Amino acid sequence: MGLQDEIAKLVNSESAAHKRMVDYVLRQISADRPLSEILEDPYLTNRLTHMDRRAILEEPAVIEAVSDDVLNDMRRELEETLGGATHA
Repeated sequence: MGLQDEIAKLVNSESAAHKRMVDYVLRQISADRPLSEILEDPYLTNRLTHMDRRAILEEPAVIEAVSDDVLNDMRRELEETLGGATHA
């Protein structure tokens, strides 16, 4: 399964854990924390794989909450980190 397929599977998931993490990211964005800092927060890194964190960047609410430039930078950074490893 390709990277885009894995991300789509996570984004379309009804997982309560995934939704809680998205809610956490949105709360942190509304508190004016930089997205790069949020995605490296131990609360997320201890609970999510790199793939899970990459999938959060495709959530419609997260996309709406941050600028395109910030989002594209974070996508690129997490995809470079994935480079074959899918666990944090």
